[in-house]
Amino acid sequence: MFATYSNALHECFSRRVALVLFGVAILVAIGFNAIVHVRGSAQFAPTVLVGTQPSAPAAIVVPSVIESELRATGTLWILLAIFAAAPLLTATLEKGWLEMTFSKGIARWRIFAARLLAGVTLYSFIFALAAFPLATRLWWTTRVPTWQIGVALLVETFSFAALLTVASLVSLSQRGVAVAIIAPVALWILSPLLAERERTFYQLFSSHFVRGIVDWAYRILPKCTELENACVSFIQSGSIGPWWPFWSTGLFASVILGLAFWQLARKSF
Repeated sequence: MFATYSNALHECFSRRVALVLFGVAILVAIGFNAIVHVRGSAQFAPTVLVGTQPSAPAAIVVPSVIESELRATGTLWILLAIFAAAPLLTATLEKGWLEMTFSKGIARWRIFAARLLAGVTLYSFIFALAAFPLATRLWWTTRVPTWQIGVALLVETFSFAALLTVASLVSLSQRGVAVAIIAPVALWILSPLLAERERTFYQLFSSHFVRGIVDWAYRILPKCTELENACVSFIQSGSIGPWWPFWSTGLFASVILGLAFWQLARKSF
């Protein structure tokens, strides 16, 4: 399994789109570090200056800066990583790849899971590459804890993995990469609309039947918005909040991934 994952990871990181993502992550890290300045001396507590805003005590500003970085780049990394990881899944069913791998006696689900895990690893890497430099610098210069960004990385990676399982299932039933990209992106766009369904869908539909369908869609589909809010809450207050978005999203991902493995095992190549 590890050897299969290593090969998939090498292929993932060697793609041009992955190199582009690394470049974008480095530029984002440089940009955030360029607009955040730390001032302090031996006599006074350090203060943080963000852009042209007045400086403020580090204990107040640092969590806000980390939160702003998370909100500003969370959307960017999920979208870009989906565009990078989905082709890795669809390539599994290409003729040359099928002849090279599935004919060697390796369990199909192992190969597919390794490529899925490689896509998740890519997302984690670019997230860390973009967010950790500023968090580390703020901790080093102000001594205000910023380790919460590590927890945010785990939660956001979990959210991305749930979306990528949808791409894995779609890629088995549809040739080409377009639908494998559109499906998880559509779920990600739908997530905040369902979270605020009283102000979105409820305003459009007065039927109790339709509202019931919307409510069930909210319960079933991954809770990307709630997971991001959990990250923000943890950075600001150290509290995750309710756990039901985690277990419901995990249940959704497990079912979709199980269906993908089942369909892969039954598929005739």
